[in-house]
Amino acid sequence: MRVAPLAPQSRPERPRVLVLCPGAWDKVALETRFEERYELLYDGERLVKSPSLWEGLRFDVFRWVERTAEAWRGQGLVGVVGTGDYPGCMLASLVGERLGLPVPAPEVVVRLSHKYYSRQIQQAWVPEATPDFEPLHPFAGPPRMERLGYPLFIKPVKGTMSIRARRVNDAREWREAVRFSWRERLEKHLLLRPYQHLLERYTDARVPAWYFIGETPLTGAQVTVDGFVEGGKAVVMGIVDSVMYPGTISFQRFEYPSVLPESVQARMREVAVRLMEGSGFDHACFNVEMFHDAASDRVTVIEVNPRMSYQFADLYERVDGMNTYEAQLALAVGRPVPWRRRAGRDGAVASFVMRRFSDARVARVPSEEELARVKECFPGTVIQVLCAPGERLSEHDQDVGSYRYCIVNLGAPTREELLARYEQVERMLPFTWG
Repeated sequence: MRVAPLAPQSRPERPRVLVLCPGAWDKVALETRFEERYELLYDGERLVKSPSLWEGLRFDVFRWVERTAEAWRGQGLVGVVGTGDYPGCMLASLVGERLGLPVPAPEVVVRLSHKYYSRQIQQAWVPEATPDFEPLHPFAGPPRMERLGYPLFIKPVKGTMSIRARRVNDAREWREAVRFSWRERLEKHLLLRPYQHLLERYTDARVPAWYFIGETPLTGAQVTVDGFVEGGKAVVMGIVDSVMYPGTISFQRFEYPSVLPESVQARMREVAVRLMEGSGFDHACFNVEMFHDAASDRVTVIEVNPRMSYQFADLYERVDGMNTYEAQLALAVGRPVPWRRRAGRDGAVASFVMRRFSDARVARVPSEEELARVKECFPGTVIQVLCAPGERLSEHDQDVGSYRYCIVNLGAPTREELLARYEQVERMLPFTWG
């Protein structure tokens, strides 16, 4: 629901910032932490919900951007923010550009958000950290690969989480991986239609939004390198370890600080800085997912996200003393980011992902009283329940082969105590299945 613009006024004491396509993490952080320092306004909330067929066919991304920019022009905005991957960060760059506000260039955001065009940027600036890759047509039978052979790792050039991302060892597994029903094809077309229009304006559009990319399979310890670019200079805030459920590619938790050797982390920081500065990205937070293969000692880029890691925002605050939303808001209004390290109260933090590995109907989720009891026992804990009674877990976007149902962000003085606390929290959060 669009919030009606306020009457024009002089620059307020609290900078007025427009938040586009806000998600659940935005509401938790922004509405409880920053409203005393920023006047936060919201728009585009409907766009993050699944459109009807008619809405999807009628939606024009450029008309929406122009109308939104005109609605807020002259309303005293100082910044525009979008933390979501699609469409939030892209729409923020487009609307902000039209209003003359400090945002990343739309062309850069669009290209970095597309896994093939992003790989081209990586190949230009960090070739040693870029695997071999090529675009793949998902609906034309087994691909005729010019540079790659089996096995390869495939994923949509524009995807969500790890949906449809997997290793394929032969043509049979390829056909299985890209098997879509007619309904899935229609939904994919409607979802990606606005992005396709952006590709046609900002790229050569030779690799459409519904394509896949094939890459040399990568292995190793996976991390997320978080940072921001301010005035063309990139700063790495920290490196978060991705821990998988054993034998899967489903995330079990995200731990900060990283336990990788400092020499490896230094190389990762250098790769991220060189890549983001070279790409032309500016005025916003970013995150770069990477692998470190201990056997070869090679650092490789998995993908670039031209937005902040909103799920990790409070983790950084617990360890470093500064919430990353604070960094993003400062960048949006053109203020220096006073980033600092290790000024927080906790020595170890993690974002734990509760999952099932089979679908189920939700019978019960924790009550408000039970959630409050956890937060009373462990102050500062953030809990996101991702389902509701009566739903099936498969009704929500999910990774291949697993089903998320809750996320818990938790901190402790040490890593050992952190893991022990989480075991206690799991027992305090009852979920039952029908």
